[in-house]
Amino acid sequence: MNRYLLLCLATALAAQAKAQTEFANAANLWHDGAVNELFNIRYHSFNPTRLAYNSQQTTGEALVFYDLTRGDFHNVGTPGNVNNLNVQLGGLKHFERVDVSGFLSYTNTSYKNQEWNSTLFLNPNNPFVLADSVSSDGNIETFAMGTALSYRFTPKIKGGLGAGLTVGSLSDQTDPRPKTNTSRFNITAGADAMLSTAWTLGLATRIELFSSNLSYTIVNPLINHRYFLMKGMGDYFRRSSGEDSGYQRDYKGITFSGELSATFKPSGLPFQNVVLLSASAGNEKATDGGSAYTFKGGDYHFTHFALKDRFMFSHNEQVLHNIIVGAEMSSGNSDWYDQKKLTDTEHGNIAYYEVLSKTRIQKQQDMAATAEYRFDRLNNGQPDFYTSLLTSLANITLKHYNDNGLQKQQWTNLSLYLTVGKHFNLGKGLFRAQLNAGYVMPVKDRRFATGTNVSGSDDITGVYVTRQFEWTSAKRMGLGGSVDYNFPVAKAVRLGLFSKVNATFYKDDAQYFANFRSTSLTKGEFGVYVNF
Repeated sequence: MNRYLLLCLATALAAQAKAQTEFANAANLWHDGAVNELFNIRYHSFNPTRLAYNSQQTTGEALVFYDLTRGDFHNVGTPGNVNNLNVQLGGLKHFERVDVSGFLSYTNTSYKNQEWNSTLFLNPNNPFVLADSVSSDGNIETFAMGTALSYRFTPKIKGGLGAGLTVGSLSDQTDPRPKTNTSRFNITAGADAMLSTAWTLGLATRIELFSSNLSYTIVNPLINHRYFLMKGMGDYFRRSSGEDSGYQRDYKGITFSGELSATFKPSGLPFQNVVLLSASAGNEKATDGGSAYTFKGGDYHFTHFALKDRFMFSHNEQVLHNIIVGAEMSSGNSDWYDQKKLTDTEHGNIAYYEVLSKTRIQKQQDMAATAEYRFDRLNNGQPDFYTSLLTSLANITLKHYNDNGLQKQQWTNLSLYLTVGKHFNLGKGLFRAQLNAGYVMPVKDRRFATGTNVSGSDDITGVYVTRQFEWTSAKRMGLGGSVDYNFPVAKAVRLGLFSKVNATFYKDDAQYFANFRSTSLTKGEFGVYVNF
């Protein structure tokens, strides 16, 4: 089942490596991806017709799990103390000509010591973050649902539709007390056609709408708080609660995506191949002031292109090989508006802002190439032993323009990941154990700059820019493992338990942010599930 994923907080290793394994779900016995991700070569296409090619076409799952994150090696704007309670229900169903998937999920998040970011589900590369510098504890509630359908019109033509909705609410009880409500909604349509006995061509398109409202509330007006309207790389426009105690911001965004796929599966031969070419473009725009006035908080425009090839082959029924190579390129352009506050004396002295100029204040370009090999030993057609090696090379260039001219950050990281896992029959149940390790290192000298162009206590380079740069570009090592066990409790019903631990260790010289020295970030997860 294809999930609409929201990665609110991940380990630093995973978040910055610019690489994601093709088999992230294959290690979860409760997930249909434990089978389908391995054998359905189209699994990670967002074309809804992918459902028609699943090996496991009818299954259900109910899952409750708890995860917690602890540590000091985390990015600015994310807390190092997070607890999540997660509940999820989902499944697949196959009918004669129809395949359907669906899921519902709820997450309750509590966090401590959050600062420098009051947004929720914003594009992580969008520099126009509204923030305050007060460390606070808070809560996030997230509800998500999604469904997809594939319909076989003829033996050679399939069509599909899908939709997903995620809504979230963030709040805390420390002045200046941000309250953020966010939603993301997407609709997907796709089709594929067999051009011959070996070739299948697919086409899909998606539109996603983003909406978020953020407002501050001050309980104690005797203390003046600062609001930071971030513009990227530590550059900001400052407001205060003395000017506007209940500062408000609205984000609106839209993303268009398209995907072209070509699958080659010759009859009678033990191999198949799929090529996925995808592109997306969109924007997120911030508008401040609510109903009182209109202040433009910045426009962010982005594009993304990706090419991936997955080749799967087997020379006998006991062995399966997968080779995945890919490349992607993303760019972001950020526009800031210089504005002047005026007063309309003819209409009740109403304050408003006049746009003086529009400036391209920041540009970002990310490029990455990945390669992964996975080997599976099968037992009666099911995974028994597996190992995979994933490598990625990523380059990020960030250019910021302020009164001091061009400021440029740049770094290139090489990432390596190794995963080993084994399935065991234990009593009447099935037990799986997995170990994983990763290493990320710069392959050339990093280039640092700050966009902050103020001095004294207003300069946030030391608390914001250096931390962000060091966390993104520095050397690190990751270690982790997981176990999963399930057993039958009734006909076609299995009960399972699982646990995971992943840790990221900072391994660089703390050149730009000394507080990272000897730090780490650990995420633990455990839960119970029912498959039916």
